[in-house]
Amino acid sequence: MVHELNLNSDSGAAVGQVLIDVTTVAETMPSAPFVEAEPRGGPETILLVEDENFVRKVTAEVLESAGYKLVIAHSGAEALDACRHLSEPVDLLLADVVMPGMSGRHLAGEFESLCPRARVLLMRGHAGQLATCQVSAYSTTYLAKPFTARILLKKVHEVLDTNPLGGGALA
Repeated sequence: MVHELNLNSDSGAAVGQVLIDVTTVAETMPSAPFVEAEPRGGPETILLVEDENFVRKVTAEVLESAGYKLVIAHSGAEALDACRHLSEPVDLLLADVVMPGMSGRHLAGEFESLCPRARVLLMRGHAGQLATCQVSAYSTTYLAKPFTARILLKKVHEVLDTNPLGGGALA
């Protein structure tokens, strides 16, 4: 489902529009290859930011089939606009490190100021570039591409089960 946000100025005049894909469990049917992937997700909301259409679509299918709620953005700027206009909190930012306009690293820094209790998981295709990335003292978790559905879900589950402020597992 695509939600359209109208960004208004203080005077009420429309400033611009942002299209955001918001998909919930009730709106999707799990695809057969992803139904068996473990672990199962919970009621958490994930902000998925990926500029590559195919990667974004497949990653979204895997996460949806596991039961996560998604907000999907194509760029860092679109993701930040979504965060500012969502009615419910985001639990996890899942973003590509390298994107046009705003890197995933820069996005994560901005995101943490908007959603300080959320977790961050960055994706990148080259292990050498992952080693040079540092988001913050609290968020240094990365996922190397390509990944399987099982690895994606395991890593997302693992990151969501950590304390966003202390870096350790939740009690």
